[in-house]
Amino acid sequence: MSETLKTKNVFLTGGAQGLGKSYLDGLLAKGARVVFSDIDPTAGAATEQELAEKYGKDNVRFLQCDVTDGSKFEAAFQTGVDHLGYVDLMVNNAGIMNESVWEKMIQLNYTGVVRGTLLAYEHMRKDKGGRGGRIVNISSEFGLQDSFMTPIYCGTKHAVRAFTSSLAMAPDVKQLGLEYGVLCPGPADTDLIRKIDQTRIRHVNLVSSEGMAKVLSPVERIQTAFMKLVQLDDMNGAILYVPRDQMNFCKMERVNLGENWPVAEEAATSSDSS
Repeated sequence: MSETLKTKNVFLTGGAQGLGKSYLDGLLAKGARVVFSDIDPTAGAATEQELAEKYGKDNVRFLQCDVTDGSKFEAAFQTGVDHLGYVDLMVNNAGIMNESVWEKMIQLNYTGVVRGTLLAYEHMRKDKGGRGGRIVNISSEFGLQDSFMTPIYCGTKHAVRAFTSSLAMAPDVKQLGLEYGVLCPGPADTDLIRKIDQTRIRHVNLVSSEGMAKVLSPVERIQTAFMKLVQLDDMNGAILYVPRDQMNFCKMERVNLGENWPVAEEAATSSDSS
């Protein structure tokens, strides 16, 4: 895809700021045309103007949309299709981390991703007249591990990862012309992380500014990983894990820890290395 990205049309959710905005910038820099949505009309309009001045007004369009509202999301996606002619890269990025509004977080982080994926699936599938395409869903490093500070957020990101990976396993993906990929970034140096407090995560007293500084990744680093993922020649099933000091593709595996619980540390280590 790296040689043909300039011909690609993209729909991305949650693009007004933070990582979503950086993904848009990376795509536009490669010559893509993008339609992006966000719930914040002011931030969305400002980002649209900024990117239009940089890359041309014909290449970027903002649509205000709450992806937890099914009918409005469907309408926004159709508007994007009408504007671009077709969409061949769908990026489901919209999400929040706030344990105090857990129902909203589940609707946004998981239900919204499922709906966006299915909208793109129906639009892209070749057996119904589509041109094929790629769907990238944004999970998190907490989609690959557990977190007592963000158990509900962690659950939504595990769900995104499992949902996307499962779709990638379908026997008809090549026939339909579809590919699925997952990005799992670590904590990024954005407002989502900078503004954490006792409402957004649990046990916030255990988080120090010094400790946070050691794990935060620059937005540019995660943007680089995102662009690496979407430009793979064969993306289907790829999971790209991007903490501060790594950029590794990985897969989820069931590890046999034996018949006894709790598991002795040496037994767990042995099983992990086998």
